Amino acid sequence: MKNLKYFPFARSRYFYGKLLTVDDFETEQKYMNDKRRMVNRFLHGSGVVCGMNVVRVDDRTISVEMGLALDFAGREIVVDAPVIRKLDMIDGYDDTAGEDGYLYLCIEYAEKETEPVHSITGAGARGTGEVEYNKISEGYRIFFTTQEPEHEGFTIANYYQDTKTIYWGNGIRIKQCLRRFLTAGSPATLTVLVENMGQQQSVAFDYELALTGLQHEGGDRLKIHFDEKDHPKAGRYRLDFPLTAMDVRDAEGGAQVVSGSMELLVGSKAVAAQAAGGNLCRITAGSADRAVMDQYYRTAMEDIVRNTYQQSIYLAKIALIKAGPTYYIENVENMPFRQYVFNGSLSAAMNDMVLAELERLRGERGEGPAVPAAPSAPPPVKNVASGSVVIDLGIGGMDGQRFFSPELSHGLGLGNVYIGLGTAWNINDDAPVICGSPEIFDEEGGEVHAELAAKVDVTKGTFVIGLRLIEPTAARHVRIHWTAVRDSRESVHDRQQRRLFIRPDVCELEVRETRYFQAVFENVSDQRVRWSVKEPQGGEIDPNGMYTAPNTVGVYEIVAESAAHPELRASTYVVVRDPLQEQA
Repeated sequence: MKNLKYFPFARSRYFYGKLLTVDDFETEQKYMNDKRRMVNRFLHGSGVVCGMNVVRVDDRTISVEMGLALDFAGREIVVDAPVIRKLDMIDGYDDTAGEDGYLYLCIEYAEKETEPVHSITGAGARGTGEVEYNKISEGYRIFFTTQEPEHEGFTIANYYQDTKTIYWGNGIRIKQCLRRFLTAGSPATLTVLVENMGQQQSVAFDYELALTGLQHEGGDRLKIHFDEKDHPKAGRYRLDFPLTAMDVRDAEGGAQVVSGSMELLVGSKAVAAQAAGGNLCRITAGSADRAVMDQYYRTAMEDIVRNTYQQSIYLAKIALIKAGPTYYIENVENMPFRQYVFNGSLSAAMNDMVLAELERLRGERGEGPAVPAAPSAPPPVKNVASGSVVIDLGIGGMDGQRFFSPELSHGLGLGNVYIGLGTAWNINDDAPVICGSPEIFDEEGGEVHAELAAKVDVTKGTFVIGLRLIEPTAARHVRIHWTAVRDSRESVHDRQQRRLFIRPDVCELEVRETRYFQAVFENVSDQRVRWSVKEPQGGEIDPNGMYTAPNTVGVYEIVAESAAHPELRASTYVVVRDPLQEQA
């Protein structure tokens, strides 16, 4: 495939009497191939789809396992059987072995002409001779290189993270990583990656970064310090430094190395070294995640079409040990640049895992029901609770006078409960308690004759006790014991999984446009709902779920909360647009 451009598309038009030539058939094949490869590249990306693990067979032999990959032009690379090769049998080994103590094993799409046949023209279309090739066999080429990829746009991390090498020499490499988009006023992290690439002595270094639009501990400077002696010997090290994005809107930020600030020690000896470069980011007023998505949609077309030069897939990084005139394999690191293609099944599985973790975290914060890490028996439901409260009668009371307790919580959750009440003869803990009519035990000398009642608020899980005197009393206090029993119908619902979700789950509106949202319950008897908009200026929603969009464009979260079960919540998002602004 010499021409790596997909466009423009043109296919043969057939008609009776048309003389078909070689060009017609090649046009037909190119049209179908280009369409398929375009879909591969734009929808799926570039990298390994599955398999292609590199395995160390012995000290000088590796095996590339079966697998499938898509290259930078959307062409399929299929390894249909394990490929076992000695190191010196792989292209590039003689030119690169041992220069830096490691080699990268790469794979590329390749094709070759096969099945020679006799040409009836006598001369052949390719020059003199009578031999032509009947087929083109699609395959691959594996080879060694010490060069890292010049363009990292094919990696997933490149979409959201800016990675720069600021120093490479004396057997070490230092990289800095920073998110490409940050939300104003939010925390951020600068990551420094240190890789020992064969330096036998311990390494230590210091350098300083100048921060723009970012702050570290309130200042605009960040000092980076690393000493390999402070870490277990690993070859690779990661340092994270907390930053804060300043409260600015749609501004450029970054962390740049201060010229001349680097000091490098190899062993105990100071070595001249210069670090340079840094990271850039965009500080936005909105969601950083949304900014990443918007950036992709704006630039992906141009990036993919423009980058038509050869880009290999890096399958492994192989560390070598020199032993006399030859080299031996120390270890094999698969996919050093994470060039993977996520298919639909894997993406769905990862999405389910992320959603389960988010639900668990929401449950820990009290924002919603937690999802258990593994299936387990449901916790026992508390059905009975009891307690007591002392009601102050002041200097006593007259016949018919009423008194009330403060609002009490019975601890059985929301929903219907039954409250049983009993009156103590006095406020001592060992005083007898009368449940029912006080007239029956009049001879016992009780001082308070009263009627009792309880008023339960099923939406809050609380109740208030009321007392009305039947006859005057000189008592100044009365202790009332209560027992709360949960309604059995509520227990049935507890044993089933409760759910709440909103329809529609997402929608787009114009400014000041209205839309009705519906709260849908499962296994909940009390289906009252409280509506709210999370953002203060995000519009209004009435108790019936009728939402009115604000005058300001943006993305707003609508929250539905069960009145009977506050832990049961659901959210949906509304994208508010202004057609006039978009046309402008």
